[in-house]
Formats: sequence, structure tokens, C-alpha cells
Amino acid sequence: MIICQSAAVLPRLLVAVFLLSSCHRVTGPPGVDSLVGLSFPLLSSPAPRIAVKGQVDELDAEVSFDPSQPVSFVTSKCVPDPSFVARVSVPDAFGPDETFPVARVFGLQVGATRFRVFEAAVASGKTCVVVLGAPELEALALEVNPVARTLKFRPSQSREKWAAEAEASGEDAQVLALTRESRFDWPLIPVRVRQGPEHFDLTMLFSLREPRSRVFDDWARASGMKPGLELLEGLTLPEGVVLPPELSQLNGYTWDSLEFAPGFGLAVGSLEVEPGAPPHAVHGLLGADAWSRFYMTYDVGSSVLVLRRPRVFVSGSQARCERGEQVSEEACFELHATPSGDGIDVTATVWRPLPSGAQLSLDVIGGAGTCRLGITFSPGDRGRSTHHHFPWKKLGDNMPACGGEAFKGVTSVSPGLLEESPLMECPGVCAYARDAMTGRMSCECQPGVRTADGDAEKRLLELFKRMLDEKKEAREIEPKDPE
Repeated sequence: MIICQSAAVLPRLLVAVFLLSSCHRVTGPPGVDSLVGLSFPLLSSPAPRIAVKGQVDELDAEVSFDPSQPVSFVTSKCVPDPSFVARVSVPDAFGPDETFPVARVFGLQVGATRFRVFEAAVASGKTCVVVLGAPELEALALEVNPVARTLKFRPSQSREKWAAEAEASGEDAQVLALTRESRFDWPLIPVRVRQGPEHFDLTMLFSLREPRSRVFDDWARASGMKPGLELLEGLTLPEGVVLPPELSQLNGYTWDSLEFAPGFGLAVGSLEVEPGAPPHAVHGLLGADAWSRFYMTYDVGSSVLVLRRPRVFVSGSQARCERGEQVSEEACFELHATPSGDGIDVTATVWRPLPSGAQLSLDVIGGAGTCRLGITFSPGDRGRSTHHHFPWKKLGDNMPACGGEAFKGVTSVSPGLLEESPLMECPGVCAYARDAMTGRMSCECQPGVRTADGDAEKRLLELFKRMLDEKKEAREIEPKDPE
């Protein structure tokens, strides 16, 4: 099969494209035109990210998806001998525009599915990475299951149909309309961030690829937001209180709440700092650390975002969750385990707040029984999940009792004992492995434990509120001036 044609102008780009002609011989079966109906496991990673296993002409590749990009991308490692068909200038919401050569990509497999020939900007890279952008995703809805760590593609549909599905689920859900940036067609989402008594309305670029949410520093300061310990400026420390040293590590903008709609959102977290001022009409970026707290569906075609999570019922210090038609404490935790390669993949999700954190031991069926496993969560809000492959890289080198041999014959993993306190040896959201004979321990943690939903943010906000209350009380008891 031979395809010879001139490259078409890439859609959604408001820049000049210089076209060349080319001719390629395509071997093998034709690829699918659409990913609708297909589902893929996400690549193993402690923090959620949308990336799946793939290949380009039998070369192993990481395939990710970014509808905010007006063009697909491929690294030069994937196409060592490309025939360029164009050059394209791509707008960047966080810096100057960049210009890339464009090539046709043949032989892409997403999972085990062969994809059609498509055009992509060629960027530098030491490994083979493919990023499918808006032209390949515009008629699709991407559905991410944080519990099973899977990505499913559905056909685009109207907001009314998504709202009907959300209502039928019986879950705590919101159907949100995204807007489009007028010049570059970026997907934008409004959020409200609260710091103590103040609130700030932000227009954020919605990103499926970026792991961390962030805000432009100049805009945030000009709006009255305060980063790190600057939140305490102008306030007096309570008598006898010393600032905990870990608070000095907080550089981002800590928030009490981040709301997608009134009363619907997240509690306690932070936005990382993006230096400078916005070069375009966005205040920052909303990444996976925010939307991964939900069952998330992003309909690229209709610009709709659906966020769902189990309902939580709190009575005093007790919290119960509704899953299916049952309400129980156990429903607040979900564990998904699958034997994989030399070990087992484990995903743990918690759907209720953990004011004091928690550690969950794991009961392993099969294997050598010489390694004790578990998951630990720092204090934080609901919707957090973490994924780990046991044994992770170098675990066996550091602790032979927890190497590959320990997991041979493992058939399943189930929840064990839950303790309402974090594991001090593993701060953050982590998996741990303990040698049953020596007691030695090793941890694999999500990155950014000091800048995203960690204990440091919680302590800073508690101290901030206490100092505000004491300042208010001092004002109320000030004596009136004599007449």
C-alpha cells in the first residue's frame, strides 16, 4: 500500500505552516481510525498519570494524550530517519512559541492496537514518546478509572447525556463545562481557591499530562495570594509556638479549598509556583493532582468534564462511604491487585478524609511469606490513590527478602489491618515493604510530598487560622477610646 500526498494544514493552529510533499510506503495492516471502545492499563506509577504502553515500528514507546496541544508530538527516537512534511509553530501557554519539524508517523501501536498514520511535530528525546494531541482526540471522551488505573475511550456526546449518566450513578458528581481560549483553543476551567477568609477565582489550563497544578507567581501575588510562610506575615505567633522546620520547605500557594463548583472540590493542598506573569490569558494549570481524586471523564468534543466519587457520610469521627447500594467504613477503601511479570501490581484508593493519616497493611496470598507489605497515607482529603509494582526497582538489591523470589506464586492481595496514623518512616503517600526477619523497611513514595496535600500544608493552615483568630480576639477586647 502506497500513500503519496501533500500534508494538510494542521487544524487548530493560528500560525504559518510551510508544506512539503512526501511519499511513504506503508507495510502491515491498516490502523484503526479511532480509539473508541478501547481500554488500556495505565503505566505503573505511584502518582496518577495518563500514559500507556505502545510501540512505533516495534520500538517500545510511551504513549500519552494531551487534548490541550493543537498538534501531536513524537520524539526523534521514535522516527530515527524521518521525512519531514512541514514545519509548525506551536503556541505555549507558559512561554514563547516553539517551532518544530513535522513528520508522518507510521506503525504506531497503542497497547496492542495499531493506529492510523498521523502527522506529528518531532521533538528531541532520548526515549520514544508519543503524545496524541487534539487532531487525534477531538471526537473522543477519555475516561480514567483511578482504582483500576485504566484509560477507556468513549464517543463524544452532549452535556445533557453526561449529566443523565452522572445522576444515574448516584455518586457525588459534577458535570462541568470547559471553555476554549479564543486564540489558541486551549481547554480552560474556572476554579475558586480559598486561603483563610480570602478567595480567588482562577482560569486554569486543563491538562491531562501535567502531574502538578501551578499558578503564575506574579498574577497570584498581585491578586493577594501568599506563598509559603508569607501567609503568616503580619500575624503574631502564639506564645510558646515555634515554627516547625518542615514549613520552611513550603514554596507553593497553600490553599484551604479548591472548588470546581460551590461546595464541590478538594480540601488542603497547594499550587506550585510558575515564575513570572502569564504570557497568555490563563492564570495557571490544573493537573493530575486535582482531577485524579475522582473518576474522571473528559469529553474533548463537547468540552465537558465529569468528576465522580463515592458519597461520604460523616458522624463525629466516623466516616462511611456509599459504594453500590452499601454504606460502610470498608467502602471508603478500595484495593485493586493484579499479578504482573515478576510480582504484583497494587492500587490503593481512599475515598474519605484522613485527618490523621493512615497505614493499611496488605495480606498476601502465596509467595515466600518473608516480606510484609502495606500502603501509608499522610493526613489529607479524600480521593487519593497510589499505584505500585511489588517488588519495585532496587527493592531486592536493598532487601533480598523482598526481591522477586518473595513474590513468586503470589495469587492475590487483600486489605489487612488499618491504623488511623501515618507511618513515620514513610512520610507522604507511599508503599512500604518490611523484611519479616530483620524488620528493615523500604518505601516507594509519590513525588512532591512537601508540596501537595502533605502534613506540612495542614500544619501551616492550622497555624494560620489560629493566628487569625487570636488577632480577631485581640481587636474585640481592645478598650474603647474615652469620650
